Amino acid sequence: MAEMNPIDIYVNKSVPLKFKGQEMSFELSHALFSSFDIDAGSRLLLKLVAKNVEDGLVGSILDVGSGVGVLGVACARGYPGASLRLRDRDALACAFSERNARRNKVRGATVDRALFLDGLGSERFDLALCNVPAKAGPPVLDRFLRDLPGVLTDSGRGAVVVVQTIAEAAAESIRGSGAEIVATERGPGHTALLFARGGAAAYADDGSSYAVERSERRGLRAGKSVYAIKGYWGLPEFDTSSFATELAVELFEHASAGLLIRRAAVVNPGVGALASYVGVRAKGATIDLCGRDSLALVASARNLALATRSGSEPGAAFAFQADLPDSAYDLLVEFPDLTPRVDTTGDSWETAARVLKRGGAFVASMPSTAMDRFERRRPKGFTRLAEKKKKGFACAAWRFDGLEVSAEA
Repeated sequence: MAEMNPIDIYVNKSVPLKFKGQEMSFELSHALFSSFDIDAGSRLLLKLVAKNVEDGLVGSILDVGSGVGVLGVACARGYPGASLRLRDRDALACAFSERNARRNKVRGATVDRALFLDGLGSERFDLALCNVPAKAGPPVLDRFLRDLPGVLTDSGRGAVVVVQTIAEAAAESIRGSGAEIVATERGPGHTALLFARGGAAAYADDGSSYAVERSERRGLRAGKSVYAIKGYWGLPEFDTSSFATELAVELFEHASAGLLIRRAAVVNPGVGALASYVGVRAKGATIDLCGRDSLALVASARNLALATRSGSEPGAAFAFQADLPDSAYDLLVEFPDLTPRVDTTGDSWETAARVLKRGGAFVASMPSTAMDRFERRRPKGFTRLAEKKKKGFACAAWRFDGLEVSAEA
């Protein structure tokens, strides 16, 4: 039997698409944007491109925030011979972009896990595409749309689609780069804009083009220590901690009692509120971070360094739990990524048993409705230490005593 690809569990359905006479199909994901059909905004953008970008003028394509890869892959098929570069901040989106490129026989596509334009340097493209995520925040989108025309070749074209409510602001940002908007396509809820090259821009490699700081929380307390963390557009908890984080802080105290923490891991760390707290409390410990979202990893690492100063330091960063090293951690904290129709509860327990040292602690915080199911999947070898609930959230801590291995194993 063929081994199952780890992302197979996230596949929802495949849907057809036709662009410039090319027949294609795309696998969509329960865990990514537009999980049941190709969204209207993407279709509108492709319509704009097909009407206004001539054959023979496109030798290179960039798809920013590629999701499952619809825009980039469709254009690579519609403009044969063009190279394709797809990028997204979500590791799962990158995996689906690569998967759909192979599915549609687009060869040599490059897939980057990256934040918007970071790291592109002097690279230029004949066609740059983006289905703009409105929730990224106004300052982030303004900078991105001012920078995007700068990645085009002299004769290149950029095409973006935005929800109607930010269409005017998006057009103003594009023009602010010096770029001319050469064509527009409007739909019921979206506007697609096609533009020429604008002023050149320099791009940072550290995520700063996306991770725009919004606020700073000073005076946070961990035991007798006082520390600060910063908020970031595009991530929750930039002003206050969530109930899930508050509960995890409380349960950390139960889980860490008498436990020497040399190395810990935080899964799906968000802005890094809990990772920073652990770093302050477990001075000198190495704190690894794990999650699909590159922005969360960047923000968490920065906040951990800010909170601990010369104390605990960010360790390694991993995209998926399967990447975490075996028997490496004294403490594992997870905020489970609860995806509709996808049950990864068993994976969480398997990861905890694999990566924790004997005697280590596992803390998991989630909506109360998910905790009962999570607890029912608990394997032998984990002893519950404590559980707390607060306003629709629940958190529990367990000690890992080691899994029993049969004599036949």
